Amino acid sequence: MIVDVCKKIGDIIVLVFFLHILISFMVLGIALVLGRIVEFKRSALNNMVAITALSGIFLVGTGIIIGIGDSLHAYLYITFILQLIITCLFFLIYRHFKKVGNSKLINISSMILVMISYLTYVYYIIGSFLY
Repeated sequence: MIVDVCKKIGDIIVLVFFLHILISFMVLGIALVLGRIVEFKRSALNNMVAITALSGIFLVGTGIIIGIGDSLHAYLYITFILQLIITCLFFLIYRHFKKVGNSKLINISSMILVMISYLTYVYYIIGSFLY
């Protein structure tokens, strides 16, 4: 009986750790792919894209350090599903970018998806820190 309970607790902790790492790498992938998709003619806007990607890397680093929990909560599933949807949409935009090339619609939609991804990840970090 006690062994079964300990095994279930161990399985839950492994699942939480796996989902945490998966969510973090989704956000990191979105942050790194952003620099390949978004290109502007003005260097100031390109610098903003680079700063946004760099802030995503810092955000993921911070999230990996303080965002791990030991139990499953609803925010974990919500964040995972939202990040999965954002990642799929982002790679559809990337495929469209490979076919068509650079356009303002691709730039704007990519930046919006990245901001939504970052806000979702911040929600996840705050949720895991509070609970």
